[in-house]
Parts: sequence; structure tokens; C-alpha cells
Amino acid sequence: MKERLIGDDQLLVTADTTLGDPLWDWVAADAARRAPDGWRIANIGAVPTTMPAANPAYGYQPQPQGLAMWVLYRR
Repeated sequence: MKERLIGDDQLLVTADTTLGDPLWDWVAADAARRAPDGWRIANIGAVPTTMPAANPAYGYQPQPQGLAMWVLYRR
């Protein structure tokens, strides 16, 4: 787990992911930038934009997976 302060009264806690620290560092920086105006993270989510093969065969090489992510803020 990694904790990132994202305002005077907010903390973003993330587990180890394949997305890595740069993504979560960006989310934390964006949230910290919005915090003085009263915006708070309400929800974070993601969906895949590319799907893996339905039935991978022997020797199958996984393709890079795309991801669409959102951060929902509220005041």
C-alpha cells in the first residue's frame, strides 16, 4: 500500500498495481490541485478498451491491453 496526501484532509491509498506509481502520482497531484476549490474524489474506476483473445492457444502472446480510467469529483 502507498499513501499520498491529496489535500489538507484527504489521503489516496493505492495497492500495488500494474498501472504503476506514475499514474497514481498523477491522480494524487490532480486531486491536490482541485482540493483548495472544495473538490473531493468521490469515485475512481476503469474499464478495459481492448479485450484479450477468447481462447488463447499454445504459444499465445498476450496483446497490450487498453484502459479507460475516470476520476469522479464532487464538491
